Amino acid sequence: MCASASCVLSFAGPFDADDETPLRLAEACARNGTDYCDITGEARFARRVAEACHETCVANGCVSVSCCGYDSVPWDLGASQAAAAVRASVRGATCTLASGHAGRARGGVSGGTIASAANLLSKPKKETRGMGNPHYLANAPGGWPARPDVEALKRWPSPQSTYKYDEDTKSWTMPSIMAGINTKVVARSYSLDPERYGEKFVYDESDLCKSKRHAILGTAGLGLFGVAFVTAPLRWLMRKTILPKQGDGPSEELRENGYSHVYVVAKGEANGKPVEPWCAEFEFKNADPGYKGTAALAYEVALCFAIPSERARLNWPEGGGCLTPSVACGDVLVERLQKSENFNFRVKPLKDTIFLV
Repeated sequence: MCASASCVLSFAGPFDADDETPLRLAEACARNGTDYCDITGEARFARRVAEACHETCVANGCVSVSCCGYDSVPWDLGASQAAAAVRASVRGATCTLASGHAGRARGGVSGGTIASAANLLSKPKKETRGMGNPHYLANAPGGWPARPDVEALKRWPSPQSTYKYDEDTKSWTMPSIMAGINTKVVARSYSLDPERYGEKFVYDESDLCKSKRHAILGTAGLGLFGVAFVTAPLRWLMRKTILPKQGDGPSEELRENGYSHVYVVAKGEANGKPVEPWCAEFEFKNADPGYKGTAALAYEVALCFAIPSERARLNWPEGGGCLTPSVACGDVLVERLQKSENFNFRVKPLKDTIFLV
């Protein structure tokens, strides 16, 4: 199958499975020079693919791209495009900060996502060591072409852990449950193409809330859920009672009428002075982000590789390898999203952006 296909798109999770089948699929694609992409949100799997496949992909002129769904295309592509807008706005400008924000949304929780998280927690600690590092994927093969950027490691902030007010969006915010994977994907994009962002670039992420009260309650609820989920007996009880089972998901009505707004605000400087901030907005329309939206988004990524005329427009570091969605697809994906009935993507000055919370 892999030898005869131009691109393989994998939806089958949990990806970091004990039987290794998802990893073997990625390896088979790399050996046969076939482009591969998947919808995993599992950082450990994405790193294992890079460790196993990057050099083979480079040698065979193909790409392997993980995290092609809701996690993490909106944030990864948003950071890349907003950073580029900052750099293009003023001669000599560089992007110093990109802040991702999840805004107004309607969607459901996937049983597969719950299963993937539970699967990760079942792994021995030695197998998950280092996953708290935002540069966990950046330091995998292909990232930091010369060496790990020690200064960048020191610069990147710790994930937001409490509620706080954000001046850019004029909103109260709470910690983002998706920052754990999105931050790592953005960091790998930065390591693969540092000139697009700038030598002082950092990224952070939060969820927008309607009020301070919502931010406080959301932070508390997320914290309590996290404590319960990492406690094995409570995790077992929740999966048996209140959490969706593997294979379960949102209703058809929710899949067809869901939506989501993701914003990435980029700031920068030129000659030591601040430049105008820019904002990328990624909108899911008539598609809940976790199911229909993710499927449609991954499909658009795959078509960037499967359609010869689209693939011919792509420009990859080293001519291939294990890349991120923004590095692998770039402007070609932006154009496809802007033509799609389920998405809208635009970049404009921060002052012209209306944040839906």
